[in-house]
Amino acid sequence: MLKRWFLYFLALFGVVAFYGIYEGYLSYYIMICVVLFPIFSLLISLFSMMSAEAELSPLPSEIRRGEQIDAYLEINLKGWFPLSRSEITYISTNITFNDINDKDMLIVYGCKNEKVPLPVESNHIGCLYINILKIRVFDFLGLFSISLKVPEKRRVTVMPELLHPNPTPILPTDKIGGKGMKPKPGGGFAEDYDLREYRIGDPLNSIHWKLTSKLDEIIIREPLISEKGKIFICFNLFGTAEELDSVFAQVAYISKFFLSRMIEFSFCWYVKDGTLVISEVDEQTDYIRIMSTIFTEQIGITGKPIDEYACKQADWYYIVKPDLPNEVNK
Repeated sequence: MLKRWFLYFLALFGVVAFYGIYEGYLSYYIMICVVLFPIFSLLISLFSMMSAEAELSPLPSEIRRGEQIDAYLEINLKGWFPLSRSEITYISTNITFNDINDKDMLIVYGCKNEKVPLPVESNHIGCLYINILKIRVFDFLGLFSISLKVPEKRRVTVMPELLHPNPTPILPTDKIGGKGMKPKPGGGFAEDYDLREYRIGDPLNSIHWKLTSKLDEIIIREPLISEKGKIFICFNLFGTAEELDSVFAQVAYISKFFLSRMIEFSFCWYVKDGTLVISEVDEQTDYIRIMSTIFTEQIGITGKPIDEYACKQADWYYIVKPDLPNEVNK
């Protein structure tokens, strides 16, 4: 804007000099027009500038790493004339790695009730925030400007790509197919059942009436279900962005493999304070929820690695490592 004011004063100096040299009506009218033109420009632009409102459209809840999307800024006017020039300054921040990108400024000409696309880069996994820092709109000459109220920032979770782990984990069927039978929680119907004596609180519909009449004591038919082995997918929640891109890409591949075969499993990792976290995954929504929760916290370069204690509850576990051949530990 300073450059435009400099050019204006340069033009004003020229017409004043012309008026001093040539004392006629033409030079006088030209000087008056140059002096009053900024005021005229401001008057016809002011209503549109004052009535302009900006709103940032909602982003998708999650996208895939490397996917190119645009955040759309809606600028709406009530005036008749469009905004001659609008400057939008915004920034994107990946809070998972505290990665703050450089400020981007987008200049839009002739804007009136339209959506302005703001390119968003998703180079790494994590929780990405799009924040509008400043919106300035100008009059037709670009000499005067006002700042609009910036909209609320938007968030999108960048999910990992799929990366085939090497070597591929081989599931031992003897440990995950079924370790034995256990009572079904909450009762109900089951193909397998066990017989036992009545306990206070057992439902009446579980009484085996025929056997009860023969033995002269109340016998309960207790439903049983197969007890599956516990599967842990373990990873270290620390490292560089590139290392964690690799780790979570393999985690995503393994998760998709298990979920497509309806195999229940758990994620296992240590948080910053050294607390062990074990989260069960039964369906796709569990996977998305856990990943989104992990990415909302900043991940450091160092931390507590996965050890034998973390995996002692598992019947089979797999530790995912970045850029190294993964090893099946059991």
